[in-house]
Amino acid sequence: YVLSGEVHTWYGDRLEQQTVAKAGDLFYIPAGVPHLPANLSDSPASAVIARTDPNEQESVVLLPQLDGLVA
Repeated sequence: YVLSGEVHTWYGDRLEQQTVAKAGDLFYIPAGVPHLPANLSDSPASAVIARTDPNEQESVVLLPQLDGLVA
């Protein structure tokens, strides 16, 4: 749920899909879906992020093969 600002997020196996979420918008990303958010605001964007994984940080998987797909 975006509290303030505007966030552009690319998502999907090859980051082929995208959306822009603004303050008041709810955006859901299913577990295991690669995603890359970027702040479009002139100031910090704020969002409430919830994960159900008790080991959320340990479960993060970096995908260097996706580097460079989004310009």
